[in-house]
Amino acid sequence: MNKLNSNNRTSKKSGTSRILNYALPIAFFTTLVAGTGIWFARFNQVPANNQVASLVQPLTAVNQKKPVADASLALTLTPAAKNWQETTHVHGLAVNSNNPAIAYMATHHGLLQRSENGQWFWMGKERADYMGFTADPTSPNRFYSSGHPPTGGNLGFQISNTQGEKWQQISMPGVDFHSLAIAPSNPQVFYGYPASGAQGLRTSTDGGKTWTQPRIVGLKDAPFSLVVDPNNPVIVFATTRTGLYKSTDSGNNWTLVPNTQDAPVVALALLKEGNSTVMYGYRFLKSAPGLYRSKDNGMTWDKLGNGTNGVILQLAIAPSNSQIFYAVNENNAVFQSQDSGKTWQQTS
Repeated sequence: MNKLNSNNRTSKKSGTSRILNYALPIAFFTTLVAGTGIWFARFNQVPANNQVASLVQPLTAVNQKKPVADASLALTLTPAAKNWQETTHVHGLAVNSNNPAIAYMATHHGLLQRSENGQWFWMGKERADYMGFTADPTSPNRFYSSGHPPTGGNLGFQISNTQGEKWQQISMPGVDFHSLAIAPSNPQVFYGYPASGAQGLRTSTDGGKTWTQPRIVGLKDAPFSLVVDPNNPVIVFATTRTGLYKSTDSGNNWTLVPNTQDAPVVALALLKEGNSTVMYGYRFLKSAPGLYRSKDNGMTWDKLGNGTNGVILQLAIAPSNSQIFYAVNENNAVFQSQDSGKTWQQTS
């Protein structure tokens, strides 16, 4: 996965080079979108200081619950500077499993929390580069991560039961997972794709204590992200520059989701609706790139509402309220929808 060099911790690159290093090679991106130069320039503006200062106020409909973190955690929260978007890069996004007003972002310089009133805080004291990150959908305090410590090297596979205040490496020492996913229907099941320290897809069925390597037949490229079907832990999707791939046997065999080779999906989130799974993703469709929804396993897609801008690289749905979506673009702008993606507002 061609993300930013983890040794670069001092400056934010331009929008174009961030896409180049973080998600999609520019040559590939150029071939996908007609008139890319004009289109791309429109989305690569770094937010001006007055834009940062005039952030949308917190949306009130989901701000009714109190924070769910156990007070005994003694979590260290440090207010983030208003220009935090200009100084880091977002690698992962999750929503608190009990409170949809609280979101978490894994970045190049540690974990960020969006509080109920819309403020951003650095979580814990560790400022690691969390290249791989996921939150347990059944426990608001439990996070999993991988990446690089500030001193260099690889974190392996880590767990925190204190919302990132303290971390414990439980397996895969020396490994750096850039893609990391948990199965919503069985939080003991994980999928990970390392960028260094190991090669190829890995899976775990015991909470990350041990990992095995499936056959990985048919997956043509390293994934940007892995997403597990909320109805079935053996079904997993991989977003890649050559299309969206699906495995129905825990990563052993993969097939290309039809038509996605010409409109690859970057950000992907899955929602359980009864026995069915609805797909939401940012598609690089030549005629109309943007956020889409599919109710037939990616065969056809419907355009979602307006309100976001730029290339959406991260997308998450609140486990406790399927109406609440969060999205992050290439400039770290954060958007929220309270109606399943029909309308969006920028929150930072």
